[in-house]
Amino acid sequence: MVNLGTIVAFLSYFLVVFLLCFISYRSQKPQSFLKEYYLCGRSLGPWTLAFTFAATSASAGSFMGFPSLIYRYGWILALWIAGYTVVPLVTMGVLGKRLNQVARYLGSITIPDLLRDRFQSETLGVLASVVIIIFQSAFMLAQFKAGGLIMNTLFGFSYETGLIIFSLSVILYTSVGGFRAVVWTDVMQGIFMVLGVLVMLPLALKISGGLNESTSILFTRNPALVHVPGPSVDGTAFLPLGLAASFFLIFTLGAMAQPSTLVRLMAFRDSKSLSRALILVCIYFSLVYIPLVIIFTISRSILPPLEVSDQVMPLMATFIASPFIAGILIAAPYAAIMSSVDSFLLLVSSSCSRDIYQRVFNPQASEKKMRTISQASTVVVGSIVMLLALNPPELLQYVIIFASSGLAAGFLAPILMALFWRRATAKAAISAMLSGAGMIIVLYIAKPILVSLGYSNLASTLQIPSLMGLDPFVWSIGTSLTVGITVSLIRPLQGENRIIKELFPNQVGPEREL
Repeated sequence: MVNLGTIVAFLSYFLVVFLLCFISYRSQKPQSFLKEYYLCGRSLGPWTLAFTFAATSASAGSFMGFPSLIYRYGWILALWIAGYTVVPLVTMGVLGKRLNQVARYLGSITIPDLLRDRFQSETLGVLASVVIIIFQSAFMLAQFKAGGLIMNTLFGFSYETGLIIFSLSVILYTSVGGFRAVVWTDVMQGIFMVLGVLVMLPLALKISGGLNESTSILFTRNPALVHVPGPSVDGTAFLPLGLAASFFLIFTLGAMAQPSTLVRLMAFRDSKSLSRALILVCIYFSLVYIPLVIIFTISRSILPPLEVSDQVMPLMATFIASPFIAGILIAAPYAAIMSSVDSFLLLVSSSCSRDIYQRVFNPQASEKKMRTISQASTVVVGSIVMLLALNPPELLQYVIIFASSGLAAGFLAPILMALFWRRATAKAAISAMLSGAGMIIVLYIAKPILVSLGYSNLASTLQIPSLMGLDPFVWSIGTSLTVGITVSLIRPLQGENRIIKELFPNQVGPEREL
């Protein structure tokens, strides 16, 4: 039975979320609805940019799926997450300023907007929207499952009831408040996340007797929990060198091309805000991910065996803390989930309403019409994902890796070409997106398809999610970049339009290469 103090603390967090939603709705500025609803008027300062970037990045994977894997496999997860601590440097540092400049010049509101207008290709814009809808919906599926599990753990609801309560709450405040509500709640949720982790760390150390004691217990139970490459899975090492390198690339290169974080780099106010936010996010990630590895490695030594390890975060909170503090700690993973779901929901909604409905079917749609379509699409998309989450996958983190890899493989090469290469063409960007996202899907479904066709021996040679020791992301991103560059070189630009000349004034154009 969950203590009343835990419930009161958690419901207080919920109340603040909806209060911020109401205030943000009343604070919406009387400018273009779409720029306000999806970009907050491009007005993010350093603190709001830092917290919304960090909170969106720290999803259910960080506070539910990642702790679940730490609980299962031990210290090796420190190597798994190492690449994530440098995400701000490679994403905000490499792409931030240029992406914001190009988006402002083109008047882009979404990532498909930017690609469509940079390459002057309606096909590319629609394709980008479809890729976002497919993979981001899979990403949201994992988040919705995590929300349902937390409500189940905290209130004792059935998973289905908890899922419905979580879904309705996040759909409501996202559809009403738009990007401004998402950003403001991200700031509050980001504070909850880092405070929750920093409070849990000393409590976990105190109860376990310290790192030496808990590590000794783990070694006694299974020496692989404290050594590289970790415990075996079906006779295969959990994280051999090839996969460790793969995940470093997933968390660095992959993070560069997540549309949910890229759209935040289109919304900051000025370069000074970006520079300060970059430093803040680096500090924030260090304060979150290093303690998480310690806390949930310790959890294996003090918690009883868990059948559903995805619940280890809320169970650990209720085990080590007083009821009221436990409620605040449980708000940390819940905040991580909500801060990601609202961003993903708004992203998919923008792809449906702006990138498909307005840009393809009704370019003359009025502001009032777009408000209705945008809010309705947010509700519809959220409701569909909620229904899909009624029968969720077993492990959150693998769904998240699949979805984030698909988005990165689809968008990294086109985004880099759009921002930095004058010679890149629309056909090259389309080819890169199709080959990258397509290969992720093929590699993940190849093994079950071969088995169903009777080629079990051939299927056994595919260790998905790894192939020849490397994650599908590595093969997909390599294929996407190779295809994009090759197509651009084979089919160079035939003359240049005004956009290319103004975006790349210092690069030599193709007509001067002859």
